[in-house]
Amino acid sequence: MSDFQRDGDSASPYSPASGDMWRDEIREPPAAHETTSPTPFNLRHLADSLPKLGAVLWLDRRAWRARPSRATISARGVLLLDHPALAVLSRCCAVTAHTAITPQGPREWLCFRDAAGDAQGKLFLLPDTDYLAWDEMAAASRIAPPSTPPRRQAHNAFLRGALTRLGGGWRARLLMFDLKRLPWLRTLGARPPLRISLLGLELARVIARAEGAELISPLHTA
Repeated sequence: MSDFQRDGDSASPYSPASGDMWRDEIREPPAAHETTSPTPFNLRHLADSLPKLGAVLWLDRRAWRARPSRATISARGVLLLDHPALAVLSRCCAVTAHTAITPQGPREWLCFRDAAGDAQGKLFLLPDTDYLAWDEMAAASRIAPPSTPPRRQAHNAFLRGALTRLGGGWRARLLMFDLKRLPWLRTLGARPPLRISLLGLELARVIARAEGAELISPLHTA
């Protein structure tokens, strides 16, 4: 389940984007067995599970277009994204689970995509993450892997590097999610982890390098 404990795949999707899944593969050759079936992406439902994860590595793509809204509105009320790094979630409509074998061991992460199928956010499991909460979130939300032909992996690395040079690069942060509830209003925020192991910190650096992301510290740096 983590980079050090399991090499299995995650369970079934919110809603994979069609045809453009090749945009999101890590640079290290993954050993993945992937299938998919679309289901709706419900950010409010997922927000209930995120704070239970504990320390994670969050990647968000720099905004080279108009800045995304930091609030989503539904029949059940308003969800405010109370940190700049989480604003990309407001324009995402699909999330998929990914598993790969790397030199550091098995790696698991979620990829959040917009309507065009472009990855806007990534959430990586760390040794400090609550593994049980991760599995429960994936099962309850029915998140599953996408289907990606292995022959496209070289193209993925090239395109990701090109996007970075064009200003659409990634920023990485160690964080914990925080959800506050009020009548008709909930706020999903982020804060620095209370503790992070040396193993988790080193793995975060490795993942950030593999993704071509800038590891930002402290958390509040936008």
